[in-house]
Amino acid sequence: HGARFTYGFYSYPDFTYPPGCIVLWGSNPEATHFTDYEEILKARKAGTKLIVIDPLETKLARTADLWLKPRPGTDLALALAWMKVMVTEGIYDQDFVAAWTVGFEHLKKHLQDYAPEQMAAVTWVPADQIKAAARLYTSHRPACIGWGNGIETTINSFQTCRAVAMVRALSGNLGVPGGEVKFSSPGGLVKGNAEFVLQDNIPADVRSRRLSMQDGMMPIIYYALPQTVMRAILDDEPYPVRAVYVHGGNPLTHYPHAAETRQAFEKLDFSVVADMFMTSTAQMADIVLPAASYLEADSVEQPWHHPIASVQQKVAQVGESWPDGRILNELTRKLGLTEFVWKSHTEPLDQVLQPAGISFDEFRNIAVLTARPLYRHYQREGFETPSKKVELYNSQLADWGFDPLPVYYEPPESPLSDPELARDYPLVLTSRKSEAYRHSGGRQIASLRSCRPDPLVHIHPDTAAGLGIEDGDWVRIATRRGAIRQQARLTKFLDPRVVEVDYAWWFPEDDPAELYAWNRSNINILMDNRPPFSKEMGTPSMRGILCKILKDAN
Repeated sequence: HGARFTYGFYSYPDFTYPPGCIVLWGSNPEATHFTDYEEILKARKAGTKLIVIDPLETKLARTADLWLKPRPGTDLALALAWMKVMVTEGIYDQDFVAAWTVGFEHLKKHLQDYAPEQMAAVTWVPADQIKAAARLYTSHRPACIGWGNGIETTINSFQTCRAVAMVRALSGNLGVPGGEVKFSSPGGLVKGNAEFVLQDNIPADVRSRRLSMQDGMMPIIYYALPQTVMRAILDDEPYPVRAVYVHGGNPLTHYPHAAETRQAFEKLDFSVVADMFMTSTAQMADIVLPAASYLEADSVEQPWHHPIASVQQKVAQVGESWPDGRILNELTRKLGLTEFVWKSHTEPLDQVLQPAGISFDEFRNIAVLTARPLYRHYQREGFETPSKKVELYNSQLADWGFDPLPVYYEPPESPLSDPELARDYPLVLTSRKSEAYRHSGGRQIASLRSCRPDPLVHIHPDTAAGLGIEDGDWVRIATRRGAIRQQARLTKFLDPRVVEVDYAWWFPEDDPAELYAWNRSNINILMDNRPPFSKEMGTPSMRGILCKILKDAN
């Protein structure tokens, strides 16, 4: 959404050209996008410069030409300071900005409040490093920015993405080889296409009563926030929620304020979980539906981070497990919504592939549809925005009552927003996905567990020494919501004021009656699910909050 509200499409970094400079912002492709990682390594061998923006250590960060370590939760402040340098020093693409953007003068005035010297105190990134990054990025063109989930889990999520998209535009790297490129559709329906999602079929009176109405998000948002659903269950506001169907998820580990999530699930009259494994949430369910793995289902796969569509073909059938699509289709049939029921499992796949002019059976032999880069497409048709230009100042957001330019809001429970709390909880918490696991899955798989047998919290040696903690000690990490237990791992690459807490832990080998120790090391015990949230998207603060660590007496 941040990219689309700026220049109208989701762009992909063109790593293969290769770029003159690559920026990795809150992203660790070695662990999450290994194909991009390989392309980045090739580009580095060809002489590409690398800037990494990440408070946490990665292999690419250690070898980067410049490694910025912002305080978790302050990426928007950094992006605004970066743009301030570009504008003040005139190192933006002035021809592109004049011809292809609207709102530059608004932005220029807006940036007066975000000088690097001011934002250095906010982000913990020295002003000279902010300036050096902006200069390196703009002086080695073409350049591209690979971004990741690290910038999406704060109250500034949407506007951070907007600001990074604006950095791309100001630099003139949109649409150029080695820059930020629009790709053609690989052949299938665009993900989230209204024709397939059918969101416009929801009657207006029904949509006006949806749970998320009270959250005031952008009118294009159709989901209900997890925290809003949990509050509705517990408080019956704006109306009671009595039953829940959980589809391929484990909310006890991945919803914020996990203790309250458990209270909500205990209050339900009825709950169903569809999953391949018994999870903490499945253990609470009245009925567990055995879901099939990807090896047991036909599908058209369209990953968000790469513009391709690839075939997934069923090769096995295990017991009575059903693919998710079949479960949902049969539930729809039982509910009497016959106009939305597929006649066969390949019928929706045929519809997805209809723009490519092929059926799924034909796709079985084709295997992959690859999109092509549409270099400088805007010169032929303009940008996909109301003005046909990059909208630095967005009038649509202003009309809806949201910030038309990115405004940095200090997250709650931070050293700046709550200095009194910081005296008791002096450390700033962040997290990242483990390379061994995918979210909360895989802890029961021996080969994966051997790579990461225990949850780890990374601490700077100086911080650990002051707390009497040694490498390998078990410690307690606490916020105002509660405390969890993880094993200390010392790293000199971390800011002494920051700790990295392991994500999505539960223990499948533990007692089912205790929900597999769902709360022992679960980071979401520490998170809050109360406002403020991102005004546009509803994102709670899940990085950059205050915590404290104590050596575990046990």
